[in-house]
Amino acid sequence: MSSQVSTSRKGRDRGAKARKGRSEAGGSPGGLDTPIWLRWIRRIAVAVFLGLIAFSVVQPQLAGRVLWTVAIAVLPLVIVLIGYHRWRMICPLATIAQLPTRWGRSGQRRAGTWLQNNYYYVVFSIFLFCLWLRLVATNGDGYAIAIFLGGASVAAVLVGLVFTGRSWCHYVCPVSFVEKLYTEPRGLQETENSQCPKCTACKRTCPDINEENGYWKEALTDPKRLVYFSFPGVVLAFYVYYFLQAGTWDYYFGGRWTGEVGLYRTAFLPGHDAATAGLYFWPQVPRAIAAAGTLLVGGFTSWTLFSVLERWLGPIVQRRSATDDESRSRHIFLSVSAFTAFVCFYSFAGAPTLRLVPGLPHFFLIAVVITATLFMVRRFNRSQEMFAEETLAKKIIARWQWTDREPPKDLREAFLIHTIRSESRAEAQAEMLGLYKDAVREVVESGVVERTELERLESLRSKLHISAADHERVMADLDEEQRALISDTSRQISPEKRLQLDTYSQALAVIFERAQKNGGVLDDSAIQRLQQDFGVTADEHTAVFERLMSSREGIAEHMFEAPGTIERAVETMRQLSSHDGAPATYLSRLLRRRWQRAAEGLYQSLGASVGEGSRRDEGLFSLETEQRREALVRLSGRLADSSAERLLAAHERVRVEQQARSLADSLRGHLQSPDPYVRAVTLYTLSALGLAMEGDRRVLLEDGHPLVSETAAALSGNSHEAIERKATTVEKMVALGSIGIFDSLQPEEISRLAESGQECRFEAGSTLCREGDHGEEVFVLLDGEVKIYRFDGNEERLLGIERSGGCIGELAVMDPAPRAATVIAGESGARALSLDGQAFKNALDVSPAVSYGIIRTLAQRLRNVTIGS
Repeated sequence: MSSQVSTSRKGRDRGAKARKGRSEAGGSPGGLDTPIWLRWIRRIAVAVFLGLIAFSVVQPQLAGRVLWTVAIAVLPLVIVLIGYHRWRMICPLATIAQLPTRWGRSGQRRAGTWLQNNYYYVVFSIFLFCLWLRLVATNGDGYAIAIFLGGASVAAVLVGLVFTGRSWCHYVCPVSFVEKLYTEPRGLQETENSQCPKCTACKRTCPDINEENGYWKEALTDPKRLVYFSFPGVVLAFYVYYFLQAGTWDYYFGGRWTGEVGLYRTAFLPGHDAATAGLYFWPQVPRAIAAAGTLLVGGFTSWTLFSVLERWLGPIVQRRSATDDESRSRHIFLSVSAFTAFVCFYSFAGAPTLRLVPGLPHFFLIAVVITATLFMVRRFNRSQEMFAEETLAKKIIARWQWTDREPPKDLREAFLIHTIRSESRAEAQAEMLGLYKDAVREVVESGVVERTELERLESLRSKLHISAADHERVMADLDEEQRALISDTSRQISPEKRLQLDTYSQALAVIFERAQKNGGVLDDSAIQRLQQDFGVTADEHTAVFERLMSSREGIAEHMFEAPGTIERAVETMRQLSSHDGAPATYLSRLLRRRWQRAAEGLYQSLGASVGEGSRRDEGLFSLETEQRREALVRLSGRLADSSAERLLAAHERVRVEQQARSLADSLRGHLQSPDPYVRAVTLYTLSALGLAMEGDRRVLLEDGHPLVSETAAALSGNSHEAIERKATTVEKMVALGSIGIFDSLQPEEISRLAESGQECRFEAGSTLCREGDHGEEVFVLLDGEVKIYRFDGNEERLLGIERSGGCIGELAVMDPAPRAATVIAGESGARALSLDGQAFKNALDVSPAVSYGIIRTLAQRLRNVTIGS
């Protein structure tokens, strides 16, 4: 146990370094979070795989030798040596199956209950078909090999387009069970797992998350037993068939079968000679039937043999292991079948090519025997009890509380140090019992260790000096907790579902944190994509959000602040409705945007708007207080009672407070808004209404947003002369926002437009622009009026009059040409914003409404010209 925990801690340390390296590397292109060196190996593996397809077409007579006697022959040995998880990270077909995920077109379907329970039958049947196909078509025909490999690639992509996660690897890939058979319950070395960064819980007891957990959960199932017991016989029968077909072993070991192009032409016909015979002693049987029969007989014989051995020797194994654990006996026979299959495979695999080099087969067999012995010994000593004990030990040591000392190597040392460091033995015992309880809770909730398995962990409890009575008290306490959480489905889930929701929770937290930095604005499309990528339902989203609120104060604050944001915005808008000035009007627009975003964020936070479209409750967008409250009550039904009460209480508190506030106090509350445009325009409105105080300006002088600090500086007491000379950005925003053609622009766009504009004042009779001149600026008329003239021969003709809100000179920007008319300030003069031509074009691109307004203005001018003429 000591060495196991020590090894696991070293593996954990290496894993932390690997995760750090992967994080710095920016993740993997295929969606798997793998180190850089493994990503390069994966790329090479994919290139080799695609190269084999091309090579099979170019050299059809050599393809069989290269693929079957080299690549496939070495594959099981590679899987055993590098480990299950590393192989899963570099498998070329697994990478190809993930292409739809990389393209953003990942499937959403999940395997049904039958497939989840019986997938061993499916993949084993596909495996048998592939072996049969080798014997009748693809052994020595490069063209057939190319079609086979290409078809497998297409099938992998199609499965990825329809099904979520790694459904291809779990439920379809013909070698998926071979990968596990040669590495379960754990490999020769500790490796990082191969779980997907966006887990969609596509499989129960997912081996990519925890291979050993999946092994013990499936060890007693009938599908696993049938496949593992049948596999050695199928492997042996496959190679024996070469002798049964040709009547001599030279046919296989000499490699003649690797160059049989077009074998499929005679495989389904009765044989008549040594080349076309199905069986050398019965040549008339078609090769296709003889090959299929040989594989089925070999598999059935092997299954029968191991089943009989298990029935006879299983009770003896259980008695010798001093346990009534049936999984221990099954584990022994599963391991023996895997060892037998490995030895059978390497008694033949690669031999036709290895024999071309004198002495090489002997060295290769020595390596195979050593490898097989190592993984056999490592497997034989493993038990489900050891797995459960080690899992719990890792959880306990992970909670090591003495920061000035490295975690201990084993549990006895942990208890000794804990006792020495504590003030009394009683205190140490109580703390260790609490530590044990927390660890037990975590492993039981994760589903990795069953509650019944904990009863057998007496050796672990003895190392911690935890008596049977203490253990019973812990389990009783956990039973009480379980009853209290019986309605919380998020706590009653498999390890795969927990990983799915945990990774979804982390990604969702990033979106909420980003929204807080952006003024509480949630990206609806991002949440929709997230739910789709992870395959999370609306109810699961709500459960995850509940946990986020309880664990991250910032996210809870974000949601409970939303009702207050809505009420403050609505009440301030109501108070501003009695003021007609441009600042009040524009601030009301910004507050309406703030209100709508807060309502959207609340719906999205609770999964009420994702995927529901027009059916969503619109009550939070109502101007009626009672309708908003009723909508909030309905929405809070998605939360736990405590959270729902807190949400409604926050809304009621703000509503009552806001109704008692004066306009000045209401406005002053928005000076702390997370939206910088609201802060700046609120300060400008306070000043325009004569309600601003020097303290308001002074606080915002140090604001981090340049628009806010510029507004505060311009409105300070000694800046009136500066204001007369140059309008501030916020003044120009308010002016532009009050003009009809720009009212669809967001403040971010209006701000950029305002920054590019210069305020110009024109005396009566002054010329803004002259017919025939070149110019790119556009004039937006803020006050006054201008007259538009055009020369008709020597006579100047009045085309029209533009007043406040009109645009002048836009044609010169949209169609570079000399000015088509002369524009002169009217009798009362004019005030206008001169806008940069490129900025004006950008506004047209951003908002169709701006373009429509310009078209409408041009149509009116054309009508005036037509009527005038």
